[in-house]
Amino acid sequence: MGVVISKLKNQDLDKLFTYNTPKVVKVMDRRLGIPYYTFMFVIFIYILYTVIVNQRYLITEEPGGGSIRTTLRTPDYVTNNYKENYEDYKMNSKSYKWIYWSPTQIVYPAGQDGCLFITTRVTERSLVYENSDSANDNSCNPFLPTKRECRTVTSKTSNSYVVADIEPMTIMVEHTIRGNLLPITEVNSKLYGELLDKDDNVIWKFYPKDNKEYEKKLKEEEGESSYFDTDEKKYKGYTIRSDDKPGDIFNIDILLHAANFKLDDINNNEETYRYSGCVIVVIIEYNNKQNLIEYKYKPSLIENAEMKVLELVTDVNHVNSKVISSLNNDEEIKNESVGWIEYNRHGIEIKFVQLGNIGQFDFMALCMNLVASIAMLSVASTVVESLMLYILPEKGVYRRYKFEITDDFSDIRDNEKSARKEEKRRMQEEEMIRQKAASADEV
Repeated sequence: MGVVISKLKNQDLDKLFTYNTPKVVKVMDRRLGIPYYTFMFVIFIYILYTVIVNQRYLITEEPGGGSIRTTLRTPDYVTNNYKENYEDYKMNSKSYKWIYWSPTQIVYPAGQDGCLFITTRVTERSLVYENSDSANDNSCNPFLPTKRECRTVTSKTSNSYVVADIEPMTIMVEHTIRGNLLPITEVNSKLYGELLDKDDNVIWKFYPKDNKEYEKKLKEEEGESSYFDTDEKKYKGYTIRSDDKPGDIFNIDILLHAANFKLDDINNNEETYRYSGCVIVVIIEYNNKQNLIEYKYKPSLIENAEMKVLELVTDVNHVNSKVISSLNNDEEIKNESVGWIEYNRHGIEIKFVQLGNIGQFDFMALCMNLVASIAMLSVASTVVESLMLYILPEKGVYRRYKFEITDDFSDIRDNEKSARKEEKRRMQEEEMIRQKAASADEV
């Protein structure tokens, strides 16, 4: 420690604590000026691009607290034109009958927020007494079994069916968004939206009604050919919302195409998606385009996932226990149901997730982003300085012009102090001479 202190004492403190101050030197060399101003121009263009194109003038946040409502419907052309019954559905050497359910029967459970389950296959089993002798016990209540021997189980026999006409059915999606901090609330009926496939190609567009911002764009789209090879005029590649249908309407077939699979493709264990069920996650990604909020549907299939829902329904045959129930197709079996039937539903689970950013103009956000971006201009100076001081042949000359070392200010201060002392001594001597002269005159 003593050695360090002694070395510090021997150091010139002015030299040890040198202060570097910027100095402006105009270097008249085009080899430096051209690269510098070129870099400055490119960086300035990039700053404009990031601020304008990336909308750095907005204060943004993720949407929160929105709701999503879905509705399933059979199109009129299906109801009017599809009259014939289908042949049995075959899979792995097995045959399954088609059932022609309405959308109300297909969707279960109804009214889910942000989620829609569409039944594609259902297996039916009756609930029967675990102990067959309990059917003759009048004290057994199958709904509230107070005795162990009155418990119910599902029957060993079952029937499986596949649901017909799933692909042409339409889904109407209505969703709302709001900001957590920003005063933004919107419904999709007033916004422009797009449905994208797995490669982010637009396959369907949704236009708001009577919106002047999109009138020009809408006219340009009217000339597009239909995405699907069909004679139906409603397939135009886009949808214009109406007052009675404010949501986004698209066929399940379009959604499956966007997710890049079909219901009859193989999922797990050589079962098709129609038989096993599947899960589709649809990201609704919001963003601002100028002052307008737009969104995109981005569906994706969860690989190897299956989906099923269990439902208990009232057995209509329970009113007459003597009704014969043909549960085994060929063999007639006496109805032993306790009053319930279990529907094991497999189908398409569509889960909607709201993501993205919504925002509004904010002057402070613009200023902060401009200040952060303008700091990039120093890159141009750094590159040219390195070129000047370390690469060009005249780097020694540049350094002499750039760096200037001043005199030691301790010596300057010492010289000034000595000069002041000398001046003071001279003035004192002059004063003494004047005093002596005055005394001599008095004598």
